[in-house]
Amino acid sequence: MKPESALQLSAPALRAAAPAALKKHGLLYLGDEFCQNLVPSPEDFALALRKFPGRVVLVTPLLTDAAFDSVEAIVKAHSSPRRRLEVVVNDLGLLHTFKARYSHRVLVSLGRVFAHRVKVMPRKFAAGFLKEHNVKRVELDDPALLPRFEGLGLKFSFHTGFRYVSVTRFCPWELHWPGACGHACSGRVKKLEHPRLPAPLFLRGQAYGLKTGAAPSHPAINRLVREPLPAGGRK
Repeated sequence: MKPESALQLSAPALRAAAPAALKKHGLLYLGDEFCQNLVPSPEDFALALRKFPGRVVLVTPLLTDAAFDSVEAIVKAHSSPRRRLEVVVNDLGLLHTFKARYSHRVLVSLGRVFAHRVKVMPRKFAAGFLKEHNVKRVELDDPALLPRFEGLGLKFSFHTGFRYVSVTRFCPWELHWPGACGHACSGRVKKLEHPRLPAPLFLRGQAYGLKTGAAPSHPAINRLVREPLPAGGRK
């Protein structure tokens, strides 16, 4: 079966997107896994539901208190036992909250930052942790991580265009710690090169990563998420 197609956009990018560009995909990943300032507001999420014809997945990073409140408000407003909301989770506190309060209203997908934490757990412990928190899906962008999660009854979403390597809480675009944000990174990417780097790094938002190509063929990859880098790259 052909994997379903998803497009990932931040809320500012969604507001600027032409409706025709959104019709090419069955799912919209709204939000960002790496920056707490790009957590969609409840109003952003409502706009996505109006503007996008398919299903909308809420994407979340490590969270500040204010961002956590926005996520919880979205879950309360746009989920129910009959209409469960899929959420990409990278924050341990959010994962615990979903287990305690919203297990019947959300579908949990383990985010890429969180996946790198789980990959170093002993396999038996990791299997128990994922089952306890009702994780059904894992977001990946590195084929080398697939064997770490195989055999656990999980489905995989594979992200192309940008492979996460590291993330910072300090905004390298506006030079501040979590706080007011002018979205200076929107639509921009910075290419970083050095003789000691085996390949150029790209700074997108608060994440450093590699530019990647097509997804690998794997029977458990049933979703492809396109996360396009802006054209070019400024050093």
